[in-house]
Amino acid sequence: MKLTGKVFAGFLLIFIGASMLLSLIGIHLGGLLGLAIGAALLYWGYCRYQENGRWSLSSIILIVLGISFLFGGIGGVISLLIGGFLVYVGYQFMTKSDTKKSHEEEEESLDYSKSTYDSLDEEIDRLLEKK
Repeated sequence: MKLTGKVFAGFLLIFIGASMLLSLIGIHLGGLLGLAIGAALLYWGYCRYQENGRWSLSSIILIVLGISFLFGGIGGVISLLIGGFLVYVGYQFMTKSDTKKSHEEEEESLDYSKSTYDSLDEEIDRLLEKK
């Protein structure tokens, strides 16, 4: 059975519309919306896998999104994206500071012409010349 994007979008719009109409009379189906979207995405991804006979990028993306919606709802997907972004930015901060420190330490270790006593001698000479 071939499930196209139009059929999926139509199903999604019907479900959202029905949920809104039922909520007017006090029946709330908000929790079922994420479950239905996740199941539909899983089914659509699996159908694409069977059509091609192999895993394609689109089937993998559909199945991953379906699992995310199924287990975490729409809020779970947003939390997943925000969490992934924060982990990436934190990792970049950590690696950039480590590379700067190691680069500075490397430069200091390569400077063999001056010892710590040379700079002290220069400072004492400068202070004596002022008097």
